[in-house]
Amino acid sequence: MFFASVQELGNVEAYYWALATKLEWNYFDHPPVVAWLIRLTTLNLSLHNELFVRLGAILSSAICTWLMFLIGSALHSARAGWFAALLYTTSIYSGVGIAVFILPDSPQMVFWLASVYMLVKIIRSGSGDRRYGLRWLLFGLLTGLCIMCKVHGVFLWLGAAIYFSFFDRAAFKNKYALVAMGITLIVTSPILIWNFQHHFISYRFHGSRVNINLMRVDGAQFIKQLFEIIFSTGPIHFVLIFIGIYYVVKGKLLSWKGELGLLLSCCLPLILVVWVIAIFNKTLPHWPGPALSTLLLLPAVSLADGLKNKTKSIPLVLKIAIAYSLLVPSIDYLGIAYFPGTLSTEKQGMKLGADDATLDTYGWKDAGTKFDSIYHSDVTARLMPAGAPIVVADWITAAHIDYYIGTPAGMETWGLGDAYSLHQYFWMNNYKKPLLPGENAYLIIPSNLYLYKNFNKVVGDFKAYNFALIAPSYRSGIICKEYYFLRLYGYKGAAGNRNTHS
Repeated sequence: MFFASVQELGNVEAYYWALATKLEWNYFDHPPVVAWLIRLTTLNLSLHNELFVRLGAILSSAICTWLMFLIGSALHSARAGWFAALLYTTSIYSGVGIAVFILPDSPQMVFWLASVYMLVKIIRSGSGDRRYGLRWLLFGLLTGLCIMCKVHGVFLWLGAAIYFSFFDRAAFKNKYALVAMGITLIVTSPILIWNFQHHFISYRFHGSRVNINLMRVDGAQFIKQLFEIIFSTGPIHFVLIFIGIYYVVKGKLLSWKGELGLLLSCCLPLILVVWVIAIFNKTLPHWPGPALSTLLLLPAVSLADGLKNKTKSIPLVLKIAIAYSLLVPSIDYLGIAYFPGTLSTEKQGMKLGADDATLDTYGWKDAGTKFDSIYHSDVTARLMPAGAPIVVADWITAAHIDYYIGTPAGMETWGLGDAYSLHQYFWMNNYKKPLLPGENAYLIIPSNLYLYKNFNKVVGDFKAYNFALIAPSYRSGIICKEYYFLRLYGYKGAAGNRNTHS
Protein backbone atom coordinates (compact mmCIF):
# COMPACT_ATOMS: atom_id res chain seq x y z
CA MET A 1 0.00 0.00 0.00
CA PHE A 2 2.94 2.32 0.65
CA PHE A 3 4.51 1.82 -2.78
CA ALA A 4 1.08 1.98 -4.44
CA SER A 5 0.45 5.35 -2.78
CA VAL A 6 3.72 7.17 -3.45
CA GLN A 7 4.31 6.42 -7.14
CA GLU A 8 2.48 7.92 -10.10
CA LEU A 9 0.76 5.50 -12.46
CA GLY A 10 2.82 3.77 -15.12
CA ASN A 11 1.73 4.16 -18.73
CA VAL A 12 -0.04 0.79 -18.88
CA GLU A 13 -1.73 1.39 -15.51
CA ALA A 14 -3.07 4.73 -16.72
CA TYR A 15 -4.22 3.00 -19.90
CA TYR A 16 -6.18 0.37 -17.93
CA TRP A 17 -7.76 3.20 -15.93
CA ALA A 18 -8.74 4.81 -19.24
CA LEU A 19 -10.39 1.54 -20.30
CA ALA A 20 -12.43 1.67 -17.10
CA THR A 21 -13.95 4.99 -18.17
CA LYS A 22 -15.96 3.10 -20.78
CA LEU A 23 -16.76 -0.46 -19.76
CA GLU A 24 -16.81 -2.98 -22.58
CA TRP A 25 -17.00 -6.77 -22.88
CA ASN A 26 -13.54 -6.81 -24.44
CA TYR A 27 -10.81 -4.39 -25.44
CA PHE A 28 -8.17 -4.13 -28.14
CA ASP A 29 -5.31 -5.29 -25.90
CA HIS A 30 -6.89 -7.55 -23.30
CA PRO A 31 -10.15 -8.97 -21.98
CA PRO A 32 -12.13 -6.67 -19.67
CA VAL A 33 -11.73 -7.78 -16.03
CA VAL A 34 -8.87 -5.40 -15.16
CA ALA A 35 -11.02 -2.43 -16.30
CA TRP A 36 -14.02 -3.73 -14.35
CA LEU A 37 -11.84 -4.11 -11.26
CA ILE A 38 -10.53 -0.53 -11.48
CA ARG A 39 -14.08 0.73 -11.91
CA LEU A 40 -15.00 -1.13 -8.71
CA THR A 41 -12.06 -0.08 -6.50
CA THR A 42 -12.34 3.57 -7.52
CA LEU A 43 -16.06 3.51 -6.66
CA ASN A 44 -17.19 4.19 -10.21
CA LEU A 45 -14.12 6.40 -10.85
CA SER A 46 -15.06 8.81 -8.06
CA LEU A 47 -11.77 8.19 -6.20
CA HIS A 48 -9.16 9.75 -8.48
CA ASN A 49 -6.11 8.50 -6.63
CA GLU A 50 -3.31 6.04 -7.47
CA LEU A 51 -3.94 3.90 -4.39
CA PHE A 52 -7.55 3.21 -5.35
CA VAL A 53 -6.66 2.54 -8.98
CA ARG A 54 -4.18 -0.07 -7.69
CA LEU A 55 -6.30 -1.36 -4.82
CA GLY A 56 -7.54 -4.27 -6.93
CA ALA A 57 -3.96 -5.47 -7.33
CA ILE A 58 -3.37 -5.31 -3.58
CA LEU A 59 -6.58 -7.20 -2.78
CA SER A 60 -5.86 -9.78 -5.49
CA SER A 61 -2.41 -10.34 -4.03
CA ALA A 62 -3.88 -10.96 -0.59
CA ILE A 63 -6.28 -13.56 -2.00
CA CYS A 64 -3.48 -15.21 -3.98
CA THR A 65 -1.33 -15.48 -0.86
CA TRP A 66 -4.18 -17.32 0.86
CA LEU A 67 -4.68 -19.59 -2.18
CA MET A 68 -0.98 -20.47 -2.27
CA PHE A 69 -1.26 -21.48 1.38
CA LEU A 70 -4.30 -23.64 0.65
CA ILE A 71 -2.66 -25.37 -2.32
CA GLY A 72 0.62 -25.91 -0.46
CA SER A 73 -1.28 -27.34 2.49
CA ALA A 74 -3.22 -29.67 0.19
CA LEU A 75 -0.06 -30.88 -1.53
CA HIS A 76 1.95 -31.51 1.62
CA SER A 77 1.29 -29.69 4.91
CA ALA A 78 0.47 -26.37 6.50
CA ARG A 79 4.21 -25.73 6.71
CA ALA A 80 4.50 -26.16 2.93
CA GLY A 81 1.54 -23.80 2.55
CA TRP A 82 3.30 -21.25 4.77
CA PHE A 83 6.48 -21.51 2.67
CA ALA A 84 4.44 -21.23 -0.54
CA ALA A 85 2.80 -18.04 0.73
CA LEU A 86 6.22 -16.60 1.63
CA LEU A 87 7.71 -17.50 -1.75
CA TYR A 88 4.73 -16.01 -3.58
CA THR A 89 4.77 -12.69 -1.72
CA THR A 90 8.57 -12.33 -2.02
CA SER A 91 8.73 -12.92 -5.77
CA ILE A 92 9.18 -9.65 -7.65
CA TYR A 93 6.51 -10.58 -10.20
CA SER A 94 3.80 -11.83 -7.86
CA GLY A 95 4.71 -9.92 -4.68
CA VAL A 96 5.50 -6.54 -6.25
CA GLY A 97 4.90 -6.36 -10.00
CA ILE A 98 1.23 -7.40 -9.96
CA ALA A 99 0.61 -6.78 -6.26
CA VAL A 100 1.50 -3.08 -6.22
CA PHE A 101 0.81 -2.15 -9.84
CA ILE A 102 -2.53 -2.89 -11.48
CA LEU A 103 -2.20 -5.18 -14.50
CA PRO A 104 -4.45 -7.81 -16.10
CA ASP A 105 -2.19 -10.33 -14.33
CA SER A 106 -3.38 -9.03 -10.94
CA PRO A 107 -6.93 -10.47 -11.05
CA GLN A 108 -5.79 -13.22 -13.43
CA MET A 109 -3.62 -14.81 -10.72
CA VAL A 110 -6.63 -15.11 -8.40
CA PHE A 111 -8.57 -17.19 -10.92
CA TRP A 112 -5.43 -19.03 -12.11
CA LEU A 113 -4.54 -20.23 -8.62
CA ALA A 114 -8.18 -20.94 -7.75
CA SER A 115 -8.40 -23.10 -10.90
CA VAL A 116 -5.22 -24.96 -9.98
CA TYR A 117 -6.59 -25.52 -6.46
CA MET A 118 -9.79 -26.90 -7.94
CA LEU A 119 -7.83 -29.29 -10.16
CA VAL A 120 -5.90 -30.51 -7.13
CA LYS A 121 -9.21 -31.14 -5.36
CA ILE A 122 -10.55 -33.00 -8.42
CA ILE A 123 -7.54 -35.31 -8.51
CA ARG A 124 -7.59 -35.79 -4.77
CA SER A 125 -11.31 -36.56 -4.47
CA GLY A 126 -11.93 -38.90 -7.41
CA SER A 127 -15.23 -39.53 -9.15
CA GLY A 128 -16.77 -41.17 -6.06
CA ASP A 129 -16.81 -37.90 -4.11
CA ARG A 130 -20.25 -36.22 -4.05
CA ARG A 131 -18.59 -32.85 -4.81
CA TYR A 132 -16.61 -34.19 -7.77
CA GLY A 133 -18.98 -32.82 -10.40
CA LEU A 134 -19.31 -29.47 -8.67
CA ARG A 135 -15.53 -29.08 -8.63
CA TRP A 136 -15.34 -29.68 -12.38
CA LEU A 137 -18.03 -27.04 -12.96
CA LEU A 138 -16.20 -24.58 -10.72
CA PHE A 139 -13.00 -25.29 -12.64
CA GLY A 140 -14.80 -24.40 -15.88
CA LEU A 141 -16.13 -21.17 -14.38
CA LEU A 142 -12.83 -20.13 -12.76
CA THR A 143 -10.82 -20.87 -15.90
CA GLY A 144 -13.29 -18.85 -17.96
CA LEU A 145 -12.88 -15.90 -15.60
CA CYS A 146 -9.11 -16.33 -15.77
CA ILE A 147 -9.24 -16.08 -19.56
CA MET A 148 -11.48 -13.01 -19.21
CA CYS A 149 -8.56 -11.42 -17.38
CA LYS A 150 -5.91 -12.53 -19.86
CA VAL A 151 -5.89 -15.22 -22.54
CA HIS A 152 -3.01 -17.04 -20.81
CA GLY A 153 -5.76 -18.84 -18.92
CA VAL A 154 -6.20 -21.25 -21.84
CA PHE A 155 -3.02 -22.97 -20.65
CA LEU A 156 -4.98 -24.25 -17.64
CA TRP A 157 -7.20 -26.31 -19.92
CA LEU A 158 -4.15 -27.40 -21.90
CA GLY A 159 -2.46 -28.48 -18.67
CA ALA A 160 -5.56 -30.38 -17.57
CA ALA A 161 -5.71 -32.12 -20.95
CA ILE A 162 -2.04 -33.11 -20.76
CA TYR A 163 -2.31 -34.41 -17.22
CA PHE A 164 -5.51 -36.41 -17.61
CA SER A 165 -4.43 -37.76 -21.01
CA PHE A 166 -1.41 -39.38 -19.40
CA PHE A 167 -2.67 -40.24 -15.93
CA ASP A 168 -6.48 -40.48 -15.89
CA ARG A 169 -8.16 -40.53 -19.32
CA ALA A 170 -11.50 -41.62 -17.92
CA ALA A 171 -11.70 -38.53 -15.70
CA PHE A 172 -11.31 -36.24 -18.69
CA LYS A 173 -14.11 -37.97 -20.58
CA ASN A 174 -16.75 -37.67 -17.87
CA LYS A 175 -19.81 -35.51 -18.44
CA TYR A 176 -18.77 -32.93 -15.86
CA ALA A 177 -15.51 -32.18 -17.66
CA LEU A 178 -17.41 -31.66 -20.90
CA VAL A 179 -19.92 -29.35 -19.22
CA ALA A 180 -17.00 -27.46 -17.62
CA MET A 181 -15.57 -26.87 -21.10
CA GLY A 182 -18.92 -25.50 -22.17
CA ILE A 183 -19.02 -23.13 -19.18
CA THR A 184 -15.57 -21.83 -20.07
CA LEU A 185 -16.65 -21.20 -23.65
CA ILE A 186 -19.80 -19.36 -22.53
CA VAL A 187 -17.90 -17.18 -20.04
CA THR A 188 -15.25 -16.25 -22.62
CA SER A 189 -17.62 -15.80 -25.56
CA PRO A 190 -17.55 -11.96 -25.30
CA ILE A 191 -13.89 -12.04 -26.36
CA LEU A 192 -14.70 -13.93 -29.54
CA ILE A 193 -17.82 -11.87 -30.27
CA TRP A 194 -15.94 -8.57 -29.90
CA ASN A 195 -13.10 -9.77 -32.12
CA PHE A 196 -15.52 -11.06 -34.72
CA GLN A 197 -17.16 -7.63 -34.79
CA HIS A 198 -13.75 -5.96 -35.11
CA HIS A 199 -12.22 -8.28 -37.72
CA PHE A 200 -10.14 -10.16 -35.10
CA ILE A 201 -7.85 -7.17 -34.73
CA SER A 202 -6.71 -8.21 -31.24
CA TYR A 203 -5.41 -11.52 -32.57
CA ARG A 204 -3.77 -9.80 -35.53
CA PHE A 205 -2.04 -7.36 -33.16
CA HIS A 206 -0.86 -9.98 -30.68
CA GLY A 207 0.02 -12.33 -33.52
CA SER A 208 2.41 -9.72 -34.90
CA ARG A 209 4.10 -9.59 -31.47
CA VAL A 210 4.75 -13.33 -31.37
CA ASN A 211 5.37 -13.97 -35.07
CA ILE A 212 8.05 -16.65 -35.35
CA ASN A 213 10.47 -16.10 -38.22
CA LEU A 214 13.04 -18.89 -38.30
CA MET A 215 15.41 -16.63 -40.20
CA ARG A 216 15.66 -14.15 -37.33
CA VAL A 217 17.10 -16.14 -34.44
CA ASP A 218 18.62 -13.70 -31.95
CA GLY A 219 20.63 -15.47 -29.26
CA ALA A 220 21.76 -12.28 -27.54
CA GLN A 221 18.17 -11.05 -27.28
CA PHE A 222 17.04 -14.42 -25.90
CA ILE A 223 19.70 -14.35 -23.15
CA LYS A 224 18.77 -10.77 -22.27
CA GLN A 225 15.10 -11.69 -22.02
CA LEU A 226 15.90 -14.79 -19.97
CA PHE A 227 17.72 -12.62 -17.44
CA GLU A 228 14.75 -10.25 -17.35
CA ILE A 229 12.48 -13.20 -16.51
CA ILE A 230 14.91 -14.36 -13.81
CA PHE A 231 15.00 -10.87 -12.29
CA SER A 232 11.22 -10.57 -12.51
CA THR A 233 10.74 -13.89 -10.74
CA GLY A 234 13.64 -13.38 -8.34
CA PRO A 235 17.01 -15.14 -8.78
CA ILE A 236 16.56 -17.20 -5.62
CA HIS A 237 13.01 -18.13 -6.56
CA PHE A 238 14.06 -19.06 -10.10
CA VAL A 239 16.80 -21.41 -8.89
CA LEU A 240 14.49 -22.95 -6.29
CA ILE A 241 11.83 -23.59 -8.96
CA PHE A 242 14.19 -25.55 -11.17
CA ILE A 243 15.60 -27.49 -8.25
CA GLY A 244 11.99 -28.36 -7.42
CA ILE A 245 11.31 -29.46 -11.02
CA TYR A 246 14.43 -31.64 -10.92
CA TYR A 247 13.27 -33.29 -7.70
CA VAL A 248 9.83 -33.98 -9.17
CA VAL A 249 11.21 -35.47 -12.38
CA LYS A 250 13.70 -37.61 -10.47
CA GLY A 251 11.12 -38.63 -7.88
CA LYS A 252 13.31 -37.28 -5.07
CA LEU A 253 10.53 -35.51 -3.20
CA LEU A 254 9.83 -37.69 -0.18
CA SER A 255 6.18 -36.69 -0.29
CA TRP A 256 5.79 -37.18 -4.07
CA LYS A 257 2.19 -36.97 -5.16
CA GLY A 258 0.61 -37.02 -8.61
CA GLU A 259 -0.67 -33.47 -8.06
CA LEU A 260 2.87 -32.16 -8.49
CA GLY A 261 2.82 -33.59 -12.00
CA LEU A 262 -0.36 -31.59 -12.55
CA LEU A 263 1.52 -28.38 -11.69
CA LEU A 264 4.14 -29.19 -14.31
CA SER A 265 1.44 -29.94 -16.89
CA CYS A 266 -0.27 -26.58 -16.31
CA CYS A 267 2.88 -24.47 -16.07
CA LEU A 268 5.65 -25.83 -18.29
CA PRO A 269 3.77 -25.35 -21.61
CA LEU A 270 3.36 -21.61 -20.97
CA ILE A 271 7.02 -21.24 -19.99
CA LEU A 272 8.24 -23.19 -23.01
CA VAL A 273 6.00 -21.29 -25.45
CA VAL A 274 7.28 -17.93 -24.15
CA TRP A 275 10.89 -19.08 -24.38
CA VAL A 276 10.44 -20.33 -27.94
CA ILE A 277 8.93 -16.97 -28.91
CA ALA A 278 11.82 -15.20 -27.15
CA ILE A 279 14.31 -16.86 -29.51
CA PHE A 280 12.77 -14.98 -32.44
CA ASN A 281 10.87 -12.01 -30.99
CA LYS A 282 10.91 -9.58 -28.12
CA THR A 283 8.85 -10.79 -25.17
CA LEU A 284 7.93 -9.26 -21.83
CA PRO A 285 9.22 -10.77 -18.57
CA HIS A 286 5.76 -11.05 -17.01
CA TRP A 287 4.36 -13.32 -19.75
CA PRO A 288 5.41 -16.59 -18.03
CA GLY A 289 4.70 -15.10 -14.60
CA PRO A 290 1.55 -17.12 -13.74
CA ALA A 291 3.35 -20.39 -14.47
CA LEU A 292 6.54 -19.53 -12.61
CA SER A 293 4.58 -18.21 -9.61
CA THR A 294 2.56 -21.44 -9.43
CA LEU A 295 5.72 -23.54 -9.61
CA LEU A 296 6.90 -21.88 -6.39
CA LEU A 297 4.77 -24.59 -4.79
CA LEU A 298 7.46 -27.12 -5.72
CA PRO A 299 10.27 -25.60 -3.62
CA ALA A 300 7.71 -24.94 -0.86
CA VAL A 301 6.97 -28.68 -0.70
CA SER A 302 10.66 -29.50 -1.05
CA LEU A 303 11.70 -27.16 1.77
CA ALA A 304 8.95 -28.42 4.06
CA ASP A 305 9.78 -32.03 3.25
CA GLY A 306 13.50 -31.64 3.88
CA LEU A 307 13.37 -29.45 6.97
CA LYS A 308 15.09 -31.45 9.67
CA ASN A 309 14.50 -28.95 12.45
CA LYS A 310 10.71 -28.97 12.61
CA THR A 311 10.66 -26.09 15.11
CA LYS A 312 12.39 -23.76 12.65
CA SER A 313 9.78 -21.50 11.10
CA ILE A 314 11.65 -19.99 8.13
CA PRO A 315 14.72 -21.48 6.37
CA LEU A 316 17.64 -19.14 5.66
CA VAL A 317 17.00 -19.15 1.90
CA LEU A 318 13.52 -17.75 2.48
CA LYS A 319 14.87 -15.04 4.78
CA ILE A 320 17.22 -13.97 2.00
CA ALA A 321 14.28 -13.99 -0.44
CA ILE A 322 12.30 -11.75 1.92
CA ALA A 323 15.20 -9.29 2.16
CA TYR A 324 15.54 -9.26 -1.65
CA SER A 325 11.83 -8.57 -2.13
CA LEU A 326 12.06 -5.52 0.13
CA LEU A 327 15.32 -4.26 -1.34
CA VAL A 328 14.32 -4.24 -5.03
CA PRO A 329 11.15 -2.10 -4.80
CA SER A 330 12.88 0.22 -2.34
CA ILE A 331 15.75 0.83 -4.78
CA ASP A 332 13.24 1.21 -7.60
CA TYR A 333 11.22 3.81 -5.68
CA LEU A 334 14.31 5.77 -4.59
CA GLY A 335 15.62 5.76 -8.16
CA ILE A 336 12.35 7.08 -9.55
CA ALA A 337 11.91 9.72 -6.86
CA TYR A 338 15.46 10.94 -6.30
CA PHE A 339 17.89 9.96 -9.06
CA PRO A 340 19.52 13.23 -10.20
CA GLY A 341 18.32 14.04 -13.71
CA THR A 342 17.87 11.21 -16.17
CA LEU A 343 19.45 7.85 -16.91
CA SER A 344 18.99 8.55 -20.62
CA THR A 345 21.86 9.36 -22.97
CA GLU A 346 19.60 12.14 -24.32
CA LYS A 347 20.43 15.06 -22.03
CA GLN A 348 18.95 17.86 -24.12
CA GLY A 349 16.73 18.54 -27.11
CA MET A 350 13.29 17.27 -28.06
CA LYS A 351 14.07 13.70 -26.92
CA LEU A 352 15.43 14.60 -23.49
CA GLY A 353 15.09 11.58 -21.19
CA ALA A 354 14.28 9.11 -23.98
CA ASP A 355 14.32 5.41 -23.00
CA ASP A 356 14.57 6.22 -19.29
CA ALA A 357 11.97 3.87 -17.78
CA THR A 358 12.14 5.65 -14.40
CA LEU A 359 10.46 8.68 -15.99
CA ASP A 360 7.29 6.78 -16.90
CA THR A 361 5.98 7.29 -13.38
CA TYR A 362 7.48 10.70 -12.69
CA GLY A 363 6.49 14.30 -13.33
CA TRP A 364 2.91 13.92 -14.56
CA LYS A 365 1.20 15.57 -11.58
CA ASP A 366 3.41 18.62 -11.93
CA ALA A 367 2.71 18.71 -15.67
CA GLY A 368 -1.02 18.64 -14.96
CA THR A 369 -0.72 21.65 -12.66
CA LYS A 370 1.24 23.63 -15.24
CA PHE A 371 -1.14 22.80 -18.06
CA ASP A 372 -4.18 23.76 -15.99
CA SER A 373 -2.66 27.20 -15.49
CA ILE A 374 -1.94 27.58 -19.22
CA TYR A 375 -5.39 26.41 -20.23
CA HIS A 376 -7.26 28.84 -17.99
CA SER A 377 -4.96 31.66 -19.05
CA ASP A 378 -5.57 30.86 -22.73
CA VAL A 379 -9.34 30.79 -22.26
CA THR A 380 -9.28 34.10 -20.39
CA ALA A 381 -7.12 35.68 -23.11
CA ARG A 382 -9.32 34.07 -25.81
CA LEU A 383 -6.32 32.33 -27.32
CA MET A 384 -8.20 29.03 -27.14
CA PRO A 385 -11.88 28.13 -26.71
CA ALA A 386 -13.14 26.63 -23.46
CA GLY A 387 -13.46 22.87 -23.71
CA ALA A 388 -10.89 22.49 -26.49
CA PRO A 389 -9.85 18.81 -26.64
CA ILE A 390 -6.36 17.43 -26.22
CA VAL A 391 -5.21 15.54 -29.32
CA VAL A 392 -3.34 12.26 -28.81
CA ALA A 393 -1.59 10.09 -31.39
CA ASP A 394 -0.58 7.05 -29.34
CA TRP A 395 -2.01 5.16 -26.39
CA ILE A 396 1.15 5.39 -24.27
CA THR A 397 0.98 9.15 -23.77
CA ALA A 398 -2.80 9.35 -24.19
CA ALA A 399 -3.62 7.56 -20.95
CA HIS A 400 -1.24 9.61 -18.80
CA ILE A 401 -2.60 12.79 -20.35
CA ASP A 402 -6.15 11.58 -19.68
CA TYR A 403 -5.51 10.74 -16.03
CA TYR A 404 -3.21 13.56 -14.90
CA ILE A 405 -4.14 16.42 -17.22
CA GLY A 406 -7.40 16.01 -19.13
CA THR A 407 -9.64 14.62 -16.39
CA PRO A 408 -8.62 17.13 -13.67
CA ALA A 409 -9.12 19.98 -16.17
CA GLY A 410 -12.45 18.60 -17.40
CA MET A 411 -11.12 18.14 -20.95
CA GLU A 412 -11.48 15.23 -23.36
CA THR A 413 -8.79 13.59 -25.46
CA TRP A 414 -9.28 12.93 -29.16
CA GLY A 415 -7.30 10.21 -30.93
CA LEU A 416 -5.72 10.80 -34.33
CA GLY A 417 -4.28 7.71 -35.96
CA ASP A 418 -4.97 4.02 -36.52
CA ALA A 419 -5.85 1.25 -34.06
CA TYR A 420 -2.29 -0.03 -33.87
CA SER A 421 -1.11 3.35 -32.61
CA LEU A 422 -4.11 4.31 -30.49
CA HIS A 423 -5.25 0.86 -29.32
CA GLN A 424 -8.62 1.25 -27.56
CA TYR A 425 -8.46 5.03 -27.99
CA PHE A 426 -9.24 4.39 -31.65
CA TRP A 427 -12.81 3.42 -30.65
CA MET A 428 -13.13 5.73 -27.65
CA ASN A 429 -13.62 8.63 -30.06
CA ASN A 430 -17.09 7.22 -30.71
CA TYR A 431 -18.21 8.25 -27.20
CA LYS A 432 -16.83 11.77 -27.32
CA LYS A 433 -17.77 15.10 -28.85
CA PRO A 434 -16.33 14.97 -32.38
CA LEU A 435 -13.44 17.17 -33.42
CA LEU A 436 -14.84 19.23 -36.32
CA PRO A 437 -13.01 20.95 -39.20
CA GLY A 438 -11.73 24.37 -38.22
CA GLU A 439 -11.70 23.63 -34.47
CA ASN A 440 -8.68 24.13 -32.23
CA ALA A 441 -7.03 21.69 -29.83
CA TYR A 442 -4.01 21.13 -27.61
CA LEU A 443 -1.10 18.75 -28.08
CA ILE A 444 0.99 17.62 -25.10
CA ILE A 445 4.29 15.79 -25.59
CA PRO A 446 6.67 14.53 -22.88
CA SER A 447 10.20 14.66 -24.28
CA ASN A 448 11.07 11.15 -23.09
CA LEU A 449 8.28 9.78 -25.31
CA TYR A 450 8.69 12.17 -28.23
CA LEU A 451 8.23 10.57 -31.68
CA TYR A 452 8.78 12.56 -34.86
CA LYS A 453 6.14 10.62 -36.77
CA ASN A 454 3.44 11.34 -34.17
CA PHE A 455 4.36 15.02 -34.02
CA ASN A 456 4.30 15.39 -37.79
CA LYS A 457 1.07 13.42 -38.05
CA VAL A 458 -0.79 15.64 -35.58
CA VAL A 459 0.47 19.06 -36.62
CA GLY A 460 -0.07 18.07 -40.26
CA ASP A 461 -3.78 17.67 -39.52
CA PHE A 462 -4.03 21.32 -38.44
CA LYS A 463 -3.51 24.54 -40.36
CA ALA A 464 -1.17 26.11 -37.80
CA TYR A 465 0.37 25.57 -34.37
CA ASN A 466 2.55 27.28 -31.78
CA PHE A 467 4.21 26.36 -28.51
CA ALA A 468 2.25 27.55 -25.49
CA LEU A 469 4.97 26.46 -23.06
CA ILE A 470 8.02 24.25 -22.76
CA ALA A 471 7.90 23.09 -19.14
CA PRO A 472 11.04 21.47 -17.68
CA SER A 473 10.64 18.69 -15.12
CA TYR A 474 13.34 18.44 -12.46
CA ARG A 475 14.48 15.51 -10.35
CA SER A 476 16.79 16.23 -7.43
CA GLY A 477 17.40 19.68 -8.89
CA ILE A 478 18.49 18.48 -12.35
CA ILE A 479 16.28 18.55 -15.44
CA CYS A 480 15.15 15.07 -16.42
CA LYS A 481 12.60 15.74 -19.17
CA GLU A 482 10.43 18.46 -20.67
CA TYR A 483 6.74 18.79 -21.47
CA TYR A 484 5.79 20.53 -24.69
CA PHE A 485 2.36 22.20 -24.62
CA LEU A 486 1.20 23.21 -28.11
CA ARG A 487 -1.84 25.08 -29.40
CA LEU A 488 -3.24 23.62 -32.62
CA TYR A 489 -5.39 25.80 -34.89
CA GLY A 490 -7.85 24.80 -37.61
CA TYR A 491 -8.39 21.06 -37.72
CA LYS A 492 -8.43 19.80 -41.33
CA GLY A 493 -10.16 16.44 -40.71
CA ALA A 494 -13.54 15.13 -41.86
CA ALA A 495 -16.63 16.46 -40.09
CA GLY A 496 -17.83 14.34 -37.20
CA ASN A 497 -15.20 11.71 -37.91
CA ARG A 498 -15.94 8.46 -36.06
CA ASN A 499 -13.70 5.43 -35.79
CA THR A 500 -16.04 2.48 -36.18
CA HIS A 501 -13.74 -0.14 -37.69
CA SER A 502 -10.05 -0.94 -38.03
